[in-house]
Amino acid sequence: MKSLFSEVVFTRFHARVFVLLSSLMAALLGLLGPFFQKEFIDQLTGVQGTLHLIRFDNPLTYIIGAFLCVLLAQAFSQLTNYLSVRESLYMQKVFAQRLYEKTLHLRVDTMSGKPVGEIVSLYATDVQGATVFLDQTLPAGCSTLFPLLLAPFAISVLFDIPLWPTLILMFVITLFNSFMAFRQSKFFFLFKQLAAERIGLVNEWVQNIRTIRILGWTRHFEKNIFAKRIVETQNRITMVTNGQIMNAVSSSITFILNVIALGTLVLHSKHQLTSGELLALLWIVGVFLTRPFRQMPWFFTFAFDSWTSLKRLEDFFSTKNNQTADSPERITKEQVRDQKYALQVHGLNLVIGQRHILNNLNFNIAHGEFVAVVGEVGAGKSMLLLSLLRETGARFDSYHLGNKNALEVPLDEVRGQFAYVPQEGFIMSASLRENVAFLYDIEPERDPMVEESLRLAQFDLTTERVEKGLSTEIGERGVNLSGGQRQRVGLARVHFHQAPIMLLDDCLSAVDVDTEHKLFEQLLLGAWSERTRILVTHRLSALHRVDRILFMEDGKILDQGTFEELLGRNQKFREYTTSVAKEAAEKKQEASHV
Repeated sequence: MKSLFSEVVFTRFHARVFVLLSSLMAALLGLLGPFFQKEFIDQLTGVQGTLHLIRFDNPLTYIIGAFLCVLLAQAFSQLTNYLSVRESLYMQKVFAQRLYEKTLHLRVDTMSGKPVGEIVSLYATDVQGATVFLDQTLPAGCSTLFPLLLAPFAISVLFDIPLWPTLILMFVITLFNSFMAFRQSKFFFLFKQLAAERIGLVNEWVQNIRTIRILGWTRHFEKNIFAKRIVETQNRITMVTNGQIMNAVSSSITFILNVIALGTLVLHSKHQLTSGELLALLWIVGVFLTRPFRQMPWFFTFAFDSWTSLKRLEDFFSTKNNQTADSPERITKEQVRDQKYALQVHGLNLVIGQRHILNNLNFNIAHGEFVAVVGEVGAGKSMLLLSLLRETGARFDSYHLGNKNALEVPLDEVRGQFAYVPQEGFIMSASLRENVAFLYDIEPERDPMVEESLRLAQFDLTTERVEKGLSTEIGERGVNLSGGQRQRVGLARVHFHQAPIMLLDDCLSAVDVDTEHKLFEQLLLGAWSERTRILVTHRLSALHRVDRILFMEDGKILDQGTFEELLGRNQKFREYTTSVAKEAAEKKQEASHV
């Protein structure tokens, strides 16, 4: 993969060249200003120096020339900053788009190992940090490099003195600033890392605040956040202290350079200095070189800081899904497809790390069939649904949706065949109308379809405490809704979008028995009777209503058939139903005592 640093340097290379030329013009014009001032003072005093590049009879011409040079130098300096910021914003757009596409590309089993705070930090910090090279390092480097290269030669030419004292001092300062800046960059890197970790903890705390409070974990959880904040603050104090030392050295160095320059003139000058020459020297050293020396440590700091952000982005961009779906070359010879099947899956395997999550699953599901998937926790039921969506690194010997090979068609086309309802249900911080339609600013003309979807999902607008009806604002992550309400909104959303195959991941777990019965009668067996339905469930009351059951254990399908068939022939299925029934009875008994 092409390095991000080379992209930052060579993308729109002509624009980088314009930045360099603009900065060079600012440095050259900045040096011409002191020369015009020298000539003006020399003409006023009647003393002629040894160097004359331009001669004018009127002394005011030199003042005008000095003013124009300083003004143009500032103009080119501002142009340098403008061009740099513009290029930085362009590269931020490029990196942000790539980060967005990469985040969408990574599957759920890969993203599970990356905290949300890390992803947020990449967007909020490292995209901008990676382009600091353009909006800070490049202009600071140019406005530092060109003056520091040109000023010693200008002093030598104007005053006929040796270069070595000035160059030695500049070399020593550069070494010191490089060391301090490298040290500062390590603090910056640690600052980003600690901030990402703290954001991850805070994000987890915010998302689960009610559960944490109920379980009495608030103080313990917040203790981890405060501990991380303390380490972050200590690092920041050290970082600021190091930065102040750099600033102090950079601010005072021009005074030291003045003394050395004047001392060198006294010891090595071959002629008597004029007043104009002394003014030019003090201007070059005391004014012209002040900004470069102050910027030098931050040039290195920004460079190292940008480098760390580039490496963090590169590491994320190089992240690969744990496994790749089988390429067409590895797919076995296609079997003759029976048009009555909505789904045909053969040789489905999923390995995450060293664990075999799904092991050689084979099943066919007919158009309009209602299939339940059951098994103990950890049997692989939810991962099966995600694998059908190609959201895991599962491998298939063959996988067909109707008459299409699901391993060869685009991913969006595969997912377009499914409607997926997770157990928790995703709720946006938006109106009830927008949550059902899953669209912002949906047209009011579509309200009848939204209301019909909610009605079938047993979400009654008159009794569900939604004062403003479809316009009721629902808080982030459905904070204003109960678990059962969130699940029913998810079911209404699925009905609204009319996908042919329904994947329902334990989406009835939070509704009561009466509501479950109505959902089956009016939605699952009613409005959806022509659709293909796959329901993951732990409720025994649902099993006699489905056409077929897939019974899973340790990533395998142990048996499949109707509820009565499995009860009659499979001992493990009978044990499973007994344990589920016992657990449900215990929960009911506990609830009655509350």
